[in-house]
Amino acid sequence: MIKENNSIRINRKRIYLLFILFLAALALISYRLFNIQYFDASRYIGYADYQHTNEFKLYSKRGKILDINGTELAVSLLEKTVYADPKKVLDAEYEAKVISGILDMEYEDLYEKLSKKDLGFVYLKRQISSDKADEIESMALPGVYVQTEAKRYYPQKDIAAAVIGFTGTDNNGLSGIELQFEDILRGVDGKAVAEKDVFGNIIPGNIKTYIEPINGEDITLTIDSQIQFMAQKELEEVTVQYEAQKAIAVVMDPNTGEVFAMASYPGFDPNDYQDYEEELYKVMGTSFTYEPGSTFKIVNVATALESHAVGEEQAFSLPPSIKVSDRVIKEIFRTYNITYTTREIIQHSSNVGAVTVALSMGDRIFWEGIKKFGFGEPTGIELPGEENGIVLDYRTWPLSTIGALAIGQSISVTPLQLLRAVSVIANGGYLVRPTIIKNGGLLYDEGMNVDDGREQILSSETCNAVKDMMLAVVEEGTGTQAQVEGLKICGKTGTAEKANRSGVGYSEGRVITSFIGFAPYENPVLAVVVVVDEPQGSDNTIWGGTVAAPIFRNIMEFSLNRLKVFG
Repeated sequence: MIKENNSIRINRKRIYLLFILFLAALALISYRLFNIQYFDASRYIGYADYQHTNEFKLYSKRGKILDINGTELAVSLLEKTVYADPKKVLDAEYEAKVISGILDMEYEDLYEKLSKKDLGFVYLKRQISSDKADEIESMALPGVYVQTEAKRYYPQKDIAAAVIGFTGTDNNGLSGIELQFEDILRGVDGKAVAEKDVFGNIIPGNIKTYIEPINGEDITLTIDSQIQFMAQKELEEVTVQYEAQKAIAVVMDPNTGEVFAMASYPGFDPNDYQDYEEELYKVMGTSFTYEPGSTFKIVNVATALESHAVGEEQAFSLPPSIKVSDRVIKEIFRTYNITYTTREIIQHSSNVGAVTVALSMGDRIFWEGIKKFGFGEPTGIELPGEENGIVLDYRTWPLSTIGALAIGQSISVTPLQLLRAVSVIANGGYLVRPTIIKNGGLLYDEGMNVDDGREQILSSETCNAVKDMMLAVVEEGTGTQAQVEGLKICGKTGTAEKANRSGVGYSEGRVITSFIGFAPYENPVLAVVVVVDEPQGSDNTIWGGTVAAPIFRNIMEFSLNRLKVFG
């Protein structure tokens, strides 16, 4: 009986203990539920939203780049991209094997990406074909998704490639117009927040947030793709023929500054820009600097005429060489004394005559004239990477510098700077601001200069005089190979020795040949510069008049026909 009572008491203690434990567990569970539902509610709601919703970027469509006639130079195509959320990948090994087979990728690389559980997003492969994207989507692999992105495509391939530039994988502009007007072309991406199923697919009708993307604006260039093509073709031929380092040409309206072609060879295809040297990405018309040689005599003589230091028909008795301080400057062929007028100095490209004209002005007036023509400063064209060139202040010149400048040495210019300077002669005295954007007035940020940039720096009388001299160069001077039958062309040849790589002295055999001019004589509508860097050939055959002038002629004739000015 006593044993039975003890057993009952022990059982009651056990029951009480179990009851207390039950109450404690209930209290703990209640406390936990209370915390979850009240104190930690927002955190768990966030977890739920993360599991059941996803934010999708809605890519804006990049604006087109068009030539002056509406030809597409850069467009956007829709491509598929595969990405993953490693936190939701159930079997990284299996999924990596499946995807590697479809996308022809290394299994190890995919497995490593899919195994990074600390990441919520990784790209697996971008810009794949729609067929492969559809195949991956059909596999319904947990944590692996497909989205649509825009891929840049350049239908004209290498035509004006350096000017247009290119975009990277993220569709951001990396060079040229693509970079310069990134904000305008890119647009604004949108986004969508939507509920998704266990496989990460959007559940129709459950989009919570939707912000529509704003597509980028189109940009129309002043480039004429036909003139650009012709210029590039001519430059390729002259580069190959003379085994030159490179060749450059710019075609521009001297009255408005509109650039119809900005060409160079060798070039590249922006669709596969990674396959080319980065040097080729540069716009050579604005980034290549060189000593212009005899083409600069136009600036010399125009400044002297404008300052009344010399007269148009003033005669000069010229020896075969002239000494300026410690430097002796010689004629190329002449070994005897001769009398030339100012006009004939340009016509025959006399070095001694050019130095004599410059000395008649003096350092300050010559330097001021050079600066008025815009040398030493960017032209303001809407392209990245434009070089300033080099013009030293006359107060720092050694005594021989004026003689070197008279024949286009001791100064550094770009082809576009020189073309703008010669356009002053063509348009009656106005320094224009070159432009490559046709709808440019709508594209500038507040505060940017949007006027036409015209500034009169020479009188019409000076321009007419120099224009006549340049006509004589082509008709009976050093530039006869620039002649076009039935058309009066004004031009100037240039053959400049290249400075030694050490910066001291000049190299024999390394020259830059060039030709610059405009047409028609009566009412110039086109100005063209051609520069050929280090053409190779036998002695006394490599000159601006033999190498560059024929290319100038072909480009000028085609361009005038294209614009229905001639022919």
